[in-house]
Amino acid sequence: MFEGFTRRAARVAVAGGLAAALMAGGAWAKELRFVHAYPTASQHHRNVEWFTQQVTEKTKGEVTFRVFPSAQIMPINQELPAILSGQVSMTYSVAPVAASVEPLWGIFDLPFLFDVKLDDMSHGQRFFESEKGGGVLAAAMEKRGFKLISIAPTDYPSSFYLTRPDAVKTMEDLKGLKIRIAGGRIGQLAGEVYGYSPVAIAGAELVPALTQGVVDGGILPPIYSHDNKLPLKGLTVTPFAWPAVTPIIMSLAEFNSLTPEQQQVMMETGSELAARALKTVEENATASVEALKAAGATVVVLGADDIPAWRDKAATVWEAFVKENGEDAQTMLDEAIALRGN
Repeated sequence: MFEGFTRRAARVAVAGGLAAALMAGGAWAKELRFVHAYPTASQHHRNVEWFTQQVTEKTKGEVTFRVFPSAQIMPINQELPAILSGQVSMTYSVAPVAASVEPLWGIFDLPFLFDVKLDDMSHGQRFFESEKGGGVLAAAMEKRGFKLISIAPTDYPSSFYLTRPDAVKTMEDLKGLKIRIAGGRIGQLAGEVYGYSPVAIAGAELVPALTQGVVDGGILPPIYSHDNKLPLKGLTVTPFAWPAVTPIIMSLAEFNSLTPEQQQVMMETGSELAARALKTVEENATASVEALKAAGATVVVLGADDIPAWRDKAATVWEAFVKENGEDAQTMLDEAIALRGN
């Protein structure tokens, strides 16, 4: 009996000491488990490091993070289900994966919707910050048990990057080409509209597919292509689709467990990260295109006079997205168009 009391007392003492250690400024400290699939040398991880450090500092240690990079715990397609099951708190995902739980994220697959340039990503930022843009995505995610903290891209939109030096200049140049896509109905439909054969290939299989001639190229972004030394020789730079949009997504239940002050810090820091990330993309995308050109790639940049014809052709794809996803999809589409050039 005495032994049992001693053990209980010891447990109480340990719990009391732990409670004291966790107290910060009179509030319970909370550690959030943050997972992502990207290597520690990537811009994704640098963005996560900046975000988590800022939140920890601004909350004076009340909110801390345990970060698991490089898919240490699970592959990227299991992260969002793991958030819902309570295994982890949050992730730095990517639009195609987010679309697996909320199809509205497919808006970033729509050809030529976003009027962004290598040195000017402001149209994207206006859309992310708009109630009828990013706000619609945030509301849709809340209905599914998630909190959208930030939309912080790590690359410029993707376009047609080929293994041969003949870069795509016109829609006719696409005819008969086998082009790698990440997957999804929108990607398939875009291929039908523009006349190329879309081939869904996972990222891990991309290099063998390019080197072995399984495909003639892919819809790819510049920073990723340069950093991964992909065997590409003909590059078309234009905002065709934007799958490299990467959101920070959190458990809604865990977000609601934070104090109002902590929630405000999370959201304000997420907004700051979005602006910071877009600025970094402007710098790195331009440098990556120049590096690819210096390495011998033929680079074509579609100008303002070229894009309207491509955009007109995209209308069929936009209409299909709205038909499949309803009123919210139409609201976001209209907002993206309205925000151009403002």
